[in-house]
Amino acid sequence: MLNLIKQIVEVSLGERSYPIYIGESMLYGFADKFRERFNGAKAAIITNPTVWDLYGSQLTESLTAGAVDYELILVPDGENAKSLGVAERIYGDLIQKGFERKDVVIALGGGVVGDLAGFVAATYERGVPFIQIPTTLLAQVDSSVGGKVAVNHGLGKNMIGAFYQPAFVYIDVSTLNTLPDQEFAGGMAEVIKYAFIKGEPLLSLIQEKKRAILGKETGLLSEVVRICCSIKGEIVEKDERDVGVRAYLNYGHTLGHAIESTTKYDYTHGQAVAVGMVFAARLSQRLGLLGEDAVELHRRVIAAYGLPTTASGASAVELVRVMERDKKRAGGGHFFVLLDGIGNPVVRKIDEDMLVSVLSEFLREV
Repeated sequence: MLNLIKQIVEVSLGERSYPIYIGESMLYGFADKFRERFNGAKAAIITNPTVWDLYGSQLTESLTAGAVDYELILVPDGENAKSLGVAERIYGDLIQKGFERKDVVIALGGGVVGDLAGFVAATYERGVPFIQIPTTLLAQVDSSVGGKVAVNHGLGKNMIGAFYQPAFVYIDVSTLNTLPDQEFAGGMAEVIKYAFIKGEPLLSLIQEKKRAILGKETGLLSEVVRICCSIKGEIVEKDERDVGVRAYLNYGHTLGHAIESTTKYDYTHGQAVAVGMVFAARLSQRLGLLGEDAVELHRRVIAAYGLPTTASGASAVELVRVMERDKKRAGGGHFFVLLDGIGNPVVRKIDEDMLVSVLSEFLREV
């Protein structure tokens, strides 16, 4: 079969190292990679009906041709699928279908499916291998890489989870052609995050090639995905368990998660993170770390990709109350990832009174 894998990014974590395969129209060749690593194993494909309708035939054609035994487990669309209740149902399916520790969980879909399937893989029989096949831009550049898997709790997002690395990540950028514009924009929020915490060349690329990126030119998207995966891979290699520099990947996420939770997900993850980045830039400016021009650059780049730069539907006090439960809070203050200049992320502890004051003003900005 023609090798449609164009690029490989290696994530070096010792015994937990794995490759990220990136290319176009790759799903038909998936079974070859599966059998290289897991010949004789059975696969549990966890996905939702929308994704399955789009890509199920391609994946099953490959698995059937490769004589790979598989079972399909469908979960609901949307963020509500990331729950202990849905995970428990999947455990039951795996037990009833006779899955053993040598068998493999495959996550086919976006970040919700990847987080859920990874959590199930990390905990079923104390850990079975899993493979990420991300089909959204957000999942391809961010959530499928790094081994953070989780489900949500009613009191907070991603509160129940583990660090559990995939066996490999298999990224077919052709799947982005069917991605709705809003979801594509949500993925671009994570791309923009990488651009601001790393700087060049990604920051210039997304500004200069905006039309081609929005046109979903696959060659260019492959390069954007490669750069983002390389940035994340380098950070994960330095701090796999999120006790140091991996916090930089949370740029925009502290407020973003609070917006999602407080508004009951009226904002998508990407939209909420976009707002969170503009606020982080504003907070950086108030602390003398960024100039006003850098704040405006945030607004301009984020708006150019159809993302919001402020939020409504929640007050500053409500958002801060949710952030009090955030995993990154400690010692009577709130920790934010800020920028001490573009491409230079830092973590700063923010006094709650100051946070409420700046956030209240920010939410009134138009």
